Amino acid sequence: MMRVGLLSSVFVCFFIQTTAIHAENANPPFDIPLGVTFLTGDSWDQGGTIVRLYGVQSCIRGTPMQSNAQGRDCGDISMAFLAKFISSAPTSCQGIAQTKSPPQYLVVCKSKIGGSIVDLGTALILKGFAFASEDARGEPVNIQYYIAEQEAKVAKSGLWQFDGFPHPNLIINRAIGKQTTK
Repeated sequence: MMRVGLLSSVFVCFFIQTTAIHAENANPPFDIPLGVTFLTGDSWDQGGTIVRLYGVQSCIRGTPMQSNAQGRDCGDISMAFLAKFISSAPTSCQGIAQTKSPPQYLVVCKSKIGGSIVDLGTALILKGFAFASEDARGEPVNIQYYIAEQEAKVAKSGLWQFDGFPHPNLIINRAIGKQTTK
């Protein structure tokens, strides 16, 4: 069963990557300009357009960083990390899809750090300030992001260093009444 899930995830990743290649011709890359309004740790308002990182889930705003309900807002920490990262590294995005409800422009982005180009989603997740989004079946939308999340968890990077922080996928699954084993 796990093998079928993994194979379907690989197919979905291949399909998404193929779609992104074709989308490159239809949606030219764009730089994230200064002065965007960050909404969450995975989205921002860019001149009236809501832009969201595809396959990335940040902490949900309004949730405490630790299970004992003390301390800072987990969502605010995710958002601050995204804002700091983007302000310190030139970042270019490529639109891959648009949603109607709610209207959002889904993107994948890359940032230039030193002489390297890094995937923004992977960087946020490896640093422990974002997570791999799940689909309706509870499978990761992007397997590379899921692997990065597991690496961050083992290394206790970012939010993973706090016991009992509110994993956003768990919160989302509970809100829609889905059972989970996280």
